[in-house]
Order: sequence, then C-alpha cells, then structure tokens
Amino acid sequence: MKRHSISKVRTAYGISEYRLGNGLRVLYKKAAAAPVAAVCVTFHVGSRNEAPGHTGSTHILEHLLFKDSKKFNAKNGNAITDYLEWFGSYVNATTWLDRTNYFELVPRERIREALELEADRMRGSLFSEADLASEMTVVRNEYERGRNNPFELLDEAMMAEAFTTHPYRIPTIGTKEDIEGSTAQKLREFYDTFYWPNNATLSIIGDVSWREAEKYILKYFGPIPPSPHPIPKMEAIEPAQTARRAVSLEEPLGISIASLMYKVPEATHKDFAPLVVASMILGGGFSSRLQRALVDTGKAAEVSVAMPPLNDPGVLSVVAHLANGVPHASALAAMRTELKRLSGKAPAAQELRRAKDRIISTAAFQKDGVLREARALSEAIAAGDWTLDYRLEKEVGRVSAKDVMRVAKKYFVPAGETSGVLLDASFSPETA
Repeated sequence: MKRHSISKVRTAYGISEYRLGNGLRVLYKKAAAAPVAAVCVTFHVGSRNEAPGHTGSTHILEHLLFKDSKKFNAKNGNAITDYLEWFGSYVNATTWLDRTNYFELVPRERIREALELEADRMRGSLFSEADLASEMTVVRNEYERGRNNPFELLDEAMMAEAFTTHPYRIPTIGTKEDIEGSTAQKLREFYDTFYWPNNATLSIIGDVSWREAEKYILKYFGPIPPSPHPIPKMEAIEPAQTARRAVSLEEPLGISIASLMYKVPEATHKDFAPLVVASMILGGGFSSRLQRALVDTGKAAEVSVAMPPLNDPGVLSVVAHLANGVPHASALAAMRTELKRLSGKAPAAQELRRAKDRIISTAAFQKDGVLREARALSEAIAAGDWTLDYRLEKEVGRVSAKDVMRVAKKYFVPAGETSGVLLDASFSPETA
C-alpha cells in the first residue's frame, strides 16, 4: 500500500476504521450534536514499554511534546502551548501504563489545524536539553505530590509487591533516580523508537465529514514514513503468584488505609466482563456489599473497587479509608469475607440486574460528549481492542449469576492476593 493512500478496514458501532499506507490506524465517527470535534492520537507506548534505567520516559516525553516542533514554535508565533487555544480549543495529554494520548476539543472549522499540529509533533518535535530543564521542575513537583498522596503511595507499594517481573510494577511517573537521570539524548532515542504512525491510532469524533477529515489526514499524516525498524515488543511475562503477599507503610498523613489486590486477566479476556459485574456488586454505590460491610458498620469512611482495563493481566483493587481507631486487620477480614461470600453463593437476580444497569449507565456517562468518547476510545485502544467499550453492554448482558460466582472463586483466592495497609503515624502500627 502506498504511504499516501488510505483504505477502509471495517465499520462497527458507528465507528469506521481505516488504515494509512504508513501504518497509522484511523477511527472516525460522525457526531453532530454540537459544532465541535475531538481529535486524539493514541501512541501504543506507556510505562510498560520502558526499560530499566529509563522509567518515567513516556511521561517526560508527554511534557516535551508540548514544546516546539518544526512548524509549530515560538519563533513562528504559533507555539504548541497556545496555538489551538487561541481558537477556543481545549488541549491536553495523559500518560499511563499502556499508552500515551494527545487530544484536542476544537471548533469544527479548526479540524485542519488540530490534525496539522498532531502530525507535526508526531515526528517533528524539537525538544532540547533546555526544554527538558524547564520541564523538570514540573515533573519533580508531580513526583513529590505523589509522595504526599496516601492512596497513591500505598497503590504503588502494592503494585511493586504484586508484580515481580512485569513493568506494571513501576509507576508511570517513574523512579526518582531515573527521572533525575533523564537527558534529552535518552528521550530522543525513546521518541525515535516509539513515536511513529505505525505505532499510533488517530481518533476523530465530531461534527466533521469523513471527506474533510480524510483530506487533511492524507495531507498531514500521509507523508510521514513508518518506523525504519520494528517497534519493540514488551515481552515480560509475570510469573504466576502462588502465595499471599503483604506490604505495610507508616506515614504521618492523617489517614489510615486498608487494601486488597487480586490478579485478574487482561481486558480482552473472556472473564473480564464477569469480573466487571463482580466488582460492581462488591463496590458499586451505596447498595454494594462492601459499602454495607464496611461503611454502614462504621469501619470505613469510604470504600471503592477498581479494575482498570489493561493490555496485559492486571489487578482488581479494594481500597478502604478507615474510620479512626479501626484495626486494619478487622477491615481486611471484612473485605475477605465479602469476596469469599460472592464465590460461595450466586448473587440474587435483583442484585445482578442492579449491577448491570449501573455498569451500562456508567459506560454511557463516560462517553457523554465527543471528547469523553474519544478518551474512552483511547483506553480501549490501549487495552488491545477499540471495540471493548462498545460491546460491553452485550457482554455484560450475557453474564449470569453463575458466571459471577465462577470468576470470584477463580480469582479472589489467597494465592493471588496482595494486602496493603497504610498506617497513620500518629497511631500504633498494626499488621494484617
């Protein structure tokens, strides 16, 4: 296929998928509810792709790609940081485990400018040592903020304990040593390794015709060559966990936390939908089981369950902000009791229906508006299948009470558990 060509792959869930000759995947959806368009470039590189000694590179590059590029720079009077904002656009970017994304919400008549900018910084970023130095203050501040966030501290410690080999064990922000050791040359090598059209997906959702979008995609992205080398694959496989693990921290942060973490499969696995339902039964709202067991009994001020959709096997986490004086062991025991109860007795029909309805409404809210939808799409892209969110309703609808009980029994087991406690330093330390 010629680099300047574009071919249609399929249409599903109202989204058309295309492929450029240089390997760039394009997802397009017409949405005319408002005169705006969302543009999102998802690079298939996140902290999971960082080699030892280079942790935090993806995040620092996210910052540096807002510096000058060949066409968009302060010298030309159209610096990336304010060029689109002059037109009333919203511009931002985020980095995570499996991906980095750059996105804009623009007036529909500015779609050309958004696509031109994203194409230019895909391969034309001009970041230097001076740019890195100017951003390091911001990056250090982000790192230090994390050191003062008790939930983040405990989560990082538990991930480092739960994973022994896989790079999910390293936080996206990176280690302090690697952040301080970053150089523009190292980051340029990382950029030249991963930032290519054949390692990216461009999403466009909004009040823009395909004919117009196609014209600008071919004009600005078409000339970019694919990578001259194969994109490196992350091949680390986490060994099976065979016994309980535990971590305990003590920090003077005025809060006590108890948490459990269990290994779960990747988002494209057949068991993921039943686990989504199980997690909603456990921690979805005021009627959930953990809410009744921990909050309603006065053990915790709040409790939550999280299971992010990831490209590789990840974790389901239960986190409780404990009430003053409540023993961590008591809270952890209550959590384990509810998890075990779900594996031993199928949920009632009404409870199952309530969990499914909440999942569907939450998913709809997360796609309410073109920018929200583009960002939700980016997470599915990163997890390995852009259709994940769109087929969620059908897959969740098929989940039975027996399916919920089956996955709870399979995954909520002592051998796959990592427990964590963060002790308020003003109280006496406890262990689970």
